[in-house]
Amino acid sequence: MTDRIIKAVVVASIALFALLYVAHNIANLPQAYDFFVYTTSHVDQEAYPVTLLPVPPAFLIVIAIVVVFTLEAIAGILGFYGAWHLWTLRKADAATFEAGKKWAKIALACAVFNWWGLFQGIAVAGYQLWQMPLGEGPFYGSFFYGAMAMMALIYVSLQDVEA
Repeated sequence: MTDRIIKAVVVASIALFALLYVAHNIANLPQAYDFFVYTTSHVDQEAYPVTLLPVPPAFLIVIAIVVVFTLEAIAGILGFYGAWHLWTLRKADAATFEAGKKWAKIALACAVFNWWGLFQGIAVAGYQLWQMPLGEGPFYGSFFYGAMAMMALIYVSLQDVEA
């Protein structure tokens, strides 16, 4: 049962930081918008001045913000639900506990997709966030958040045989 408790706590911790990030993003919405504009503007890209992705129009930046914030919110809310579900199933048989991982895995996958797929894939590789002075924090942060979510997803996905 120790592994089951740890899995619930790990999922809850990922959910907590996802909700804290989306809450901070919403609380700082004008600055978040400005940062998205900055990171897609091709400004301050001296090492590799040619960026293949175009500067997006304002409506696409709004869509990107909505997608990112939604994935963070889903990772947080669904993560807490998934953690609670794992906690309630901690004494169940192995098959029931395995089936009960669904929501936790979906939440963790949303976090991985957000921080690795969108941040690392589009912002870092596509818009070269890595070379912008203000991009260093999100560059490293998104890698670590995605890694934590991926490690949690792998751990939670390990087959459970405890009863």
